[in-house]
Amino acid sequence: MNISIVGSKSLAKELGKKGTTSDITLYNTSFQGRYFTFIEPEKYPEKIQPLFQSINMSQFSILFVQNDLPKNILGECILALDTLKMRGIIVLNGTDENEIKQIIKDTSLKDFPIILNDTVKIMEFLSSIEIKKGGYKPKVVIDHAFLVKSVGTVALGTVMSGEIKKHDNLTLYPVKKNVLIKSVQMHDKDFDKAGCGDRVGLSLKGVEVEDLGRGSIISDKIGVISELKVNINKNRFFKEDNPNNVMCLVGLQYVSSKLENDKLIFNSEIAIDNDQIILLTPDRQMRIFGLAQKIDS
Repeated sequence: MNISIVGSKSLAKELGKKGTTSDITLYNTSFQGRYFTFIEPEKYPEKIQPLFQSINMSQFSILFVQNDLPKNILGECILALDTLKMRGIIVLNGTDENEIKQIIKDTSLKDFPIILNDTVKIMEFLSSIEIKKGGYKPKVVIDHAFLVKSVGTVALGTVMSGEIKKHDNLTLYPVKKNVLIKSVQMHDKDFDKAGCGDRVGLSLKGVEVEDLGRGSIISDKIGVISELKVNINKNRFFKEDNPNNVMCLVGLQYVSSKLENDKLIFNSEIAIDNDQIILLTPDRQMRIFGLAQKIDS
């Protein structure tokens, strides 16, 4: 189970052992027979995209609030979770619960349980959560990739739907290259297959590390596009003029785009599979512009 932790820092390292780190840091643990990966946006708030990528990698979120968390960062994290309508909880450490309830009362977070910072209670709560499984199509979303001597190209990611099996022949998108799954690892152990929700390490044949950008998808069939007609659902707090250029987050892919009337024109091809498109304006004071939804033709 992947769980993003946003807001204040330090909770993830209390809950898990530090693993892969980049602009996003992963912490791993097991509790009552279940495996958990906690995802912390390491380079946030300097950059906005790790916040949304961390949330998009997860099936559940924790908003961690300590009393020294700046109000603008708290507000941006609440807005991000509300925009994506995430499931989650709020963990407080030295923060007034009534104050937080007042802040979130008009957002989807008003239904989040609120608990105090106690690692055992947090893990007990997380262990009780049932995660909805995806469909039957094999689909892995990649978040990190690297070259390992004697092994070759290795990709880390999450199975978002279906199953991934050792020796599967699939396709890497958006580059549209055939890829062979040489091996499947979970929690540093070899397996013949992995299912929806599992975090995996895959040894791959047929692709190079350079082909595996964050957000690349391994599947049997995914759409690849360079432009899209959309409806814009603008963030109600965005008071500036609508931008002509936006950064789009599609799954974990982060690409610059032009916004022309009801059309997004991407600077490079993206893989898309019923994903929400998050529109960001990282150079403005309000960095979250809104969501774009595909117009069915």
